[in-house]
Amino acid sequence: MLEWNERYSVGVESIDNAHKEIFSIVNRLRKAMRTGGNSKWTASEAIKYLKSYTLKHFQDEEAYMLLIGFKDYENHKIIHDGMRDKIIPRLYSYLEVSDYSDESVESFLTICEKWLHKHILGQDRELLKYAVQEDEE
Repeated sequence: MLEWNERYSVGVESIDNAHKEIFSIVNRLRKAMRTGGNSKWTASEAIKYLKSYTLKHFQDEEAYMLLIGFKDYENHKIIHDGMRDKIIPRLYSYLEVSDYSDESVESFLTICEKWLHKHILGQDRELLKYAVQEDEE
């Protein structure tokens, strides 16, 4: 499970709130899985919502980066594009082929959790460093 704590904060309320919501969506689906609530419909609807919310978040985060003149925007966008254009479609394909089996949903959630953890603590936290540098100049 993903537990929000301040180490995930990037110092931008809208981005932090979006990350918290993504954590919550993943955790709700994981909880449904643990309590035997996995049905193809439940899993597919939750995953559709997670995908939609995440892609909107990427757009918002990228717009913010452009607004502040974030120097690593292009590299950050490439990472988002990879998730949007490669990882998510592969995960969806696996879910469909497996008919949203417990194993495929578990795999999907684990990959999402690991990606989020790495991405927020790695790339997204750079926003905080940049904002601090800008304030000091």
